[in-house]
Amino acid sequence: MKSIKYLLLSVVLLASACRKDAPELMNPNESRMTSTPSQVFETFWRAMNNTYVFWDIDPTDWDKIHDDYLPRFRELDALETVETEKLQELYTEICENLVDHHFSLDIINDKAPEDAETRQITVQPGIDEAMSRDYFHLYFSWEAFGSCIAKYKSAGRISDFAEGQNKDMYACSYNIDDGIIYFHLSGFAISDAKPDDPEDTVMEAVDNYLRLIQETPEIKGVILDVRGNGGGYLADMQYTIAPLIDEELLIGYTRVKEGLGRLDYAPWIPSTLTPAARHRKVEAPVVALTDILSGSMAEMTAMAVSELPGGCVIGERTLGATGPLMSNYAFTYSGQVNNPYMTIYTSTAVMKDAKGVNHEGVGVTPDIEVFYDEAAMESGTDVQLDRAIEYIHTGR
Repeated sequence: MKSIKYLLLSVVLLASACRKDAPELMNPNESRMTSTPSQVFETFWRAMNNTYVFWDIDPTDWDKIHDDYLPRFRELDALETVETEKLQELYTEICENLVDHHFSLDIINDKAPEDAETRQITVQPGIDEAMSRDYFHLYFSWEAFGSCIAKYKSAGRISDFAEGQNKDMYACSYNIDDGIIYFHLSGFAISDAKPDDPEDTVMEAVDNYLRLIQETPEIKGVILDVRGNGGGYLADMQYTIAPLIDEELLIGYTRVKEGLGRLDYAPWIPSTLTPAARHRKVEAPVVALTDILSGSMAEMTAMAVSELPGGCVIGERTLGATGPLMSNYAFTYSGQVNNPYMTIYTSTAVMKDAKGVNHEGVGVTPDIEVFYDEAAMESGTDVQLDRAIEYIHTGR
């Protein structure tokens, strides 16, 4: 595989060396451009033209973007200084309709005035779109989250409670209503856990969840709470859903690029999950509890839960950042670009669910919609969690 990689790189580099009229063949990470506004724009445009994986579904007319905006950037070349706010405005317009909700662009303005407060612009259209939704909210406070747990404990509903954290995530797990197993993760960084580190206690919550799966006499249901979870390691699914299945589960399909053309895609590859070494087939309802801040791996979790016989997604439509980030330009002609003037953070693959639906830029729509109620949570009532518990008890 390594020899194939280097052979491909050699072919690309040779083509770049022989064809000076084809700058699009240059690896954008190795750009040797100067830093005029138009040169930075053209490098950005070519990088996106070759590496962006969503051109088959993205509504942006990328050729028109080039034709419309290049003259505007060339006008800025002639100026001695360029306000960073002006570049922010232009790139926000250019990127505002991109469907990749992982996408983030950072550009350094080398022509900023000496007294400029900042020389960097940042564009995140996915965050902007989420904030425009009428149900947008910030992550619930830990005090409010804790008050809900305390209220359920005082009512005698919670047993076997455990919590833990590491530098990237918080997790807690417990048994509620004598048979519903609950597991909350603020991120997916279990695979990075260091149990020998006294400040890394996340495995206490994870191990408690795994123990409850094995030892609870009658499992009434399972709730995987990924609200506020921005994603992380795909391997963490071995700790969440893999313990609940006894046969391979099809989650969806992914594909990457295999060439420099906008639509040079490799075939769709099935994404499957195998049972964990220690597993117990759970036939009771399994709920993925989501909100608008659930992204990436949290959304893949919702997709996987949807494929379980008793699976149900409850909460809010998710962020819509479902494309995996798993490689770089040298392997897939896609993914992150990082050179002295810009960083482009974008998906390296496209993902669709097992039914063939691509949720990028839209989000996973819940089967049962329940909006976050901040006032209720501040008073100790988690309406979204209560609805998940009601579904498990009633089946509706």
